[in-house]
Amino acid sequence: MAKLWKKLPPPMADNFGFIEVMNKTDGMGIIDDCSEYRTSAERRRHRGADGSGMRVVHTEISSEDVVSGTRQKVLDTFQDYRRDFMPAFVLLSAGPCSAMIGTDLEEIAEYIAQDSGIKTAAIKLSGHKTYDAGISETLLALAKLLTEPGNTTPNSINILGATTLDWQEENAGSLRRWIEEKGIPVIADLGGAEKAENIAKAAEASVNLAVTVSGLAAAKYLKSEYGIPYLAAAPFGKSWTENVLNAIRNHTQPQHSTQAENMTPEVLIICEQLMGNAIRETLIRDAGMENIQVCTFYTLEKSLAQPGDRRIRSEQEAEKLLKEGSFHMIIADPLLRCFAPEGSRWIDLPHKAFQLYGEHQPLPLFFGENLNRWLDGQLRH
Repeated sequence: MAKLWKKLPPPMADNFGFIEVMNKTDGMGIIDDCSEYRTSAERRRHRGADGSGMRVVHTEISSEDVVSGTRQKVLDTFQDYRRDFMPAFVLLSAGPCSAMIGTDLEEIAEYIAQDSGIKTAAIKLSGHKTYDAGISETLLALAKLLTEPGNTTPNSINILGATTLDWQEENAGSLRRWIEEKGIPVIADLGGAEKAENIAKAAEASVNLAVTVSGLAAAKYLKSEYGIPYLAAAPFGKSWTENVLNAIRNHTQPQHSTQAENMTPEVLIICEQLMGNAIRETLIRDAGMENIQVCTFYTLEKSLAQPGDRRIRSEQEAEKLLKEGSFHMIIADPLLRCFAPEGSRWIDLPHKAFQLYGEHQPLPLFFGENLNRWLDGQLRH
């Protein structure tokens, strides 16, 4: 019963992260499952349309396939859609059903690649992990499948992990242009709108910038395979962004503010970890606050966490945290308001991935001083 979700939507599954990444590429994704993975908002938006923009299909397996196997279903689905998509590459993912029956997607991927000449790989998803694991595994698969050795382009970067599920369209869609306006060339944007031919050049970057925890696996792979250093930070907030940009130019990790291990948290932030870290740094550096705790329902990278930071694994944990904590201010998705004590100061931080079944509030630009302006406006209310 500890994992029962009554007031909050259950965490978005890993297949949604796979779809989020694949839809921004010129590849093709196949999910071996009976269900069509779209959020309620996407279903309404595509109702009566031809599904343009969707680069992922599913095999529509039936109860008979559980007995006979789904190998042929995957191959048939590839053949049915390859002319429509003209994919530069193909990624295969299991869904809950095929994961249970153990379909060998790696063997199928090898067969498709040999038979068609199209680069193909299988990724380790099952529909049972959270969306950020889906993004992480998909970005890692793109890096492994597509990148090729090349000459380093001085002072250039790859962006890893900026997706609309965490950052919404305004931030995710503008990041590349914003960084290039700072005089830093971007080779590839893994997680954003990107073509396979640019991902193939990712090994030419001087530095990898993982802007969400979902970008770390690809960053670590590119470091081990090509020796490219990486840093993990979202460039939000005036002082913190200056720190991040200097770290990019110096190929170093940005330095976080330190907090006492025995502190009593006064401010609680619940969101994707690197976004939460950037908001905390801005409140500390630019607003003079302290004793700030960052929590997330998703992956928490311990090396990037401060004392007291934690992963929330259930609705019950979230309710206990908000009701028993003596927070002066809470910054979190509006769906969590139902657990906040009366009179607590609340700032809405809408998280698209958290709003699986409903509409989400828009998130403004957070780059650089934009976050400061947003926070100033929220604190004046």
